[in-house]
Amino acid sequence: MSQIFSIGDGVDGIRIALAGASALASLVYLRFAGQPSSPPRAWLKTFCFASLAFLPLTYLGAGVAPTGLLCLAGALALSALGDWFLAATDQQRFFVPGLASFLLAHVVFVITFLPLASAPGEPQLVAIGLALGASGMLMSRLLPKLGKLTVPVIAYFLVINSMICVAVSASAAGWVLGAGAMLFAFSDSLIAVRKFLSPFPGIHEAVWATYAVAQFMICLSVLEALLTLR
Repeated sequence: MSQIFSIGDGVDGIRIALAGASALASLVYLRFAGQPSSPPRAWLKTFCFASLAFLPLTYLGAGVAPTGLLCLAGALALSALGDWFLAATDQQRFFVPGLASFLLAHVVFVITFLPLASAPGEPQLVAIGLALGASGMLMSRLLPKLGKLTVPVIAYFLVINSMICVAVSASAAGWVLGAGAMLFAFSDSLIAVRKFLSPFPGIHEAVWATYAVAQFMICLSVLEALLTLR
């Protein structure tokens, strides 16, 4: 992925700074992942991927298809908005807006991945089947606990599973994109366990670590694919 930061158009330093700021903020936030909600904590969490959302925009005019770059930036920005809502103190009020923000982010991710996708081969089909099977098992445990959140949670599961299917089929982006999408879904599964089932020690840190790594895997693999195809 070295080509992502070595375009040679005079903007590479800004790209490195944006990715570095996002990575550093993500590491710092890991220390506060399990702490009570507060405005500084919410701002730090939001900054992590709001800053990364600017990275795709630095490739506009560098011979890369603008649609893919704008969609990738939009998906990361929607994720940052979801982070803001889910970091709010009043989760009775803001959990559904956070869920909706991430649902829209996954829709935009699907739009981003589709031009990179092709018919999945046997390994991809196996990976998709395992991911869908695990998702179905989790949903069967969650359903009795969801109450009035049943419809939005089911809608979210359907969208993120669609994102996984397209990401795993995106052969132009290699295995990293599919793995990132599945790691994102795993992080969301931990959120569901934390909220509706039985949280375990370290779950806050596990949610954030898997989510942050997934976002970087998705962002960098898509950028590499778009640069390769230009």
